[in-house]
Amino acid sequence: MTNSLEIRILEALQTKPEQKADELARALGSSRTEINKLLYGPLKGRVCQDSAYRWSIAASAPPTDPVSDEPEEPFANTDLARLCRYYLACLGYDDTGVSTFLSSKYGDPDYLEVTSIPRSPEDLAKSDAFRRLLGHKRTQRGRYGLYFGYPTNIAFLQARRSSWQGYMVEPILLFPIRQGSGRLTIDLNFLTINQKAFRAFTNVERELLMNELVQLEQELGLNGEGGPVEIDEVAMRLQAVRHEWPWKEDIDPSILDDHRSPMSEINEPGIYNRAVILMAEKSPFTQGLERELRDLARQPAEGYAYTALGRWIEGGETSSAVAPLSEPLIEVLPMNSEQREAVSAALTRPVTIITGPPGTGKSQVVTNLLLNAAWSGKRVLFASKNNKAVDVVEARVNALGPRPILLRVGAQAYQVRLAEYVLALLSSTTTTAEREEFADAKGAHERLLADYTRLSDEAQRFIDLRNHVDRREQFAEEARQRLGADLFAHGPGLEIPAIQEAVQSLAVATKHADREQAGFFGKLLWPFFRSARFDTLALVMDNVSAAFEAINVELPPPPTEDSQVRWVWASLSTVAKNLEALGTTLSYRTALKELQNARPLEEIASEESAVLERIARNSEMLWKLWLRLQPSMLSAAERKKLGKYTSLLKMVIGAGDGGQLSAQVYKKYSAILRDISHLLPCWAVTSLSARGRIPFEPGGFDLVVFDEASQCDIASALPLLYRAKSAVIIGDSKQLSHISALQRGQDQAFLERYELMEDFPHWSYKSQSLFDLGTTQVSSDDVVSLVDHHRSHADIINFSDKEFYQERLRVATKYDNLRSPNRREPGVRWVDVKGQVARPANGGAVNSAEARAVMATLRDLVLTKDYQGSVGVVTPFRGQANAITEAVNRDNTLVTALLQHDFLADTVHKFQG
Repeated sequence: MTNSLEIRILEALQTKPEQKADELARALGSSRTEINKLLYGPLKGRVCQDSAYRWSIAASAPPTDPVSDEPEEPFANTDLARLCRYYLACLGYDDTGVSTFLSSKYGDPDYLEVTSIPRSPEDLAKSDAFRRLLGHKRTQRGRYGLYFGYPTNIAFLQARRSSWQGYMVEPILLFPIRQGSGRLTIDLNFLTINQKAFRAFTNVERELLMNELVQLEQELGLNGEGGPVEIDEVAMRLQAVRHEWPWKEDIDPSILDDHRSPMSEINEPGIYNRAVILMAEKSPFTQGLERELRDLARQPAEGYAYTALGRWIEGGETSSAVAPLSEPLIEVLPMNSEQREAVSAALTRPVTIITGPPGTGKSQVVTNLLLNAAWSGKRVLFASKNNKAVDVVEARVNALGPRPILLRVGAQAYQVRLAEYVLALLSSTTTTAEREEFADAKGAHERLLADYTRLSDEAQRFIDLRNHVDRREQFAEEARQRLGADLFAHGPGLEIPAIQEAVQSLAVATKHADREQAGFFGKLLWPFFRSARFDTLALVMDNVSAAFEAINVELPPPPTEDSQVRWVWASLSTVAKNLEALGTTLSYRTALKELQNARPLEEIASEESAVLERIARNSEMLWKLWLRLQPSMLSAAERKKLGKYTSLLKMVIGAGDGGQLSAQVYKKYSAILRDISHLLPCWAVTSLSARGRIPFEPGGFDLVVFDEASQCDIASALPLLYRAKSAVIIGDSKQLSHISALQRGQDQAFLERYELMEDFPHWSYKSQSLFDLGTTQVSSDDVVSLVDHHRSHADIINFSDKEFYQERLRVATKYDNLRSPNRREPGVRWVDVKGQVARPANGGAVNSAEARAVMATLRDLVLTKDYQGSVGVVTPFRGQANAITEAVNRDNTLVTALLQHDFLADTVHKFQG
């Protein structure tokens, strides 16, 4: 029998279709939970729901599916579409999803069953079990995240290599739990479908899993256009649209606390009306990447042709010619010549590769690059796969001015800072004195740059002259051997033109006296005038003999026979060689004198260094004044847009703390973000968190800068390259690359399946990093190598220089800045520890004896020797890093001391960058 609330729901939908459950609840004076129970239960078939979770009366017979089933827009027939489909297939293999043991013999499991959907931070943190789980997560140093999962699949697992069998907890819908401003919240913006559970319910091949996932996302309305979803509604819809899955219980969030036995006692696989908080490695941002790759796959070629991504795919040669900078560089942080070249190239070329080992100032280049991009009116997007790298650059750049210029987007805390930034921008004013001070500083900057250019040119002329003298000296030594010491010393003082004139006159007389050089008739009549010509030759030889003796050449007796003329020719040859040697000597002495009269290079370098320091000081002041002037450059219309954006951003922030964001507000926020993004020149983001936070438009940024690019896979870079016109790739091919679980054979098979092996093998997901790919897009002129190393003692960096960097590094470390425990002892020590490796059930490797030895070393270093520097422990194994961290935390005296030393124990990958 139909109850009165059911009738009232039907009447309300008859009067006003397309209402959400919460609207009906408010109108009918009921709870949304009760409304959803009836809509998905007794009223099923009499009502239907669209993709935005709005309910209406069903038009006729009950539909087979309560949501629209519109066909997905097909992929384009482009190289980019094939690449995106290839990467989607790779991600399908690479992302294993979330799964943890239902029970454990070794302690508490990595999940916590909850009896209600947490609605507030207090709900999340109220139990002792949750606090233990949170504490365990903290020991993992960022490896794991916390997630709320509902409903929960219990899967049976049989180990392949052992006799173990048991049950796994695999929630189907995952929501990340964020921590910001000291509060824990469920981030409804990033609902993720757990592929570990989802894969078990599909019969498709693994590489086609993404297509099935797309279909389910559409059916659940997870296209990102309607804002965050409600947990209870999406869970109930999931059961409705996938009724063929192995549901053991009806999904009803209101009765989570009705279970008498804990979930750990379940011994039958299937999907249960259970909710959990669990710790897992799954990243929800991968979902955003997959959606953007699908969006890219639908783009026509002309839609991305003029972006950095389009040029990379086209593969044409890029011009290495550098266009002039629109503004002279400012050097808030002083740069050397290679760093300056890197910044200039990055601002003017379509692709620039900047490479160098650790300690060569890549971060300094990034800082100056971002500041100069903003200074010259460019919009720049800074990205890294590494959250820490983004945070460090953001902190360094924004510390250089009175207000931030690099906007860090991503998690909730960053959104709050973004709102504060925009409010500060709108409330700032500029005085006439500040404008005048800026003009003075800019004029001073241009004069200082002119001085620096003059000094650089003078230094280069000195170096060129010194090199010229060095080359002349090699030839001058040969001249010394030929001329002898006396003639070499005094020869440049001779009257060379008079000697050359004498040589010329003798050459003419010798030619006339040489029968072999006479013509036919000359030879025929030779007996009649030979005597006269010999007499003339003898007279000339007598006249030039003194000139020849001056250059150490003695003439032979005047010839009386035709055959003797060759002696004169030999003397002329010797004279020519001696004159050439004298010319070499004169050139060397002239250059040497010029070098001796030039200003010493040390004096030029000292003045150049002083000018650079003045440039840095003036640049810092100029940058701060420029920042203060920016608010006055906003038009009234731009200020109005920023005001609207701030208001909407506050709504988004409020929704992230447990509030609700309507589809209309979410769409307006996304639209106005596109309108105002050009007013905020520098954005920073991790490569997996751009979706929904950075406008997805082709070429919206002038420049995208990838830091730590050797750790970045190509797939996650594509959407960012699409957003920019040019790209800067910063990294080091000798550092660790990104990690993929994809097998090499699978990678090759996917390349062949999507017809990429012929033209795009260098875009491989498994074997190529973004840095590797970037180096194939440029000529050698577009690669800038940084070679001045400033971080380590030569005894340490020389090993890397010799083994990996072809001995190209210049060690410029200031040793006085190094903090050494004892400068009289070696910087590297080997401690041999006899221990045994144990492998815990949760993976990894732990050597307890070695951990104790590390602890002893730490105590000796910071407690006994009172070492004042920072301390890090690096290990290949996560388990060992955790064991050392936990041991330190148990030693109250040691942990207190290490708090002053930025102590960190972690794996190699976490230390890199």
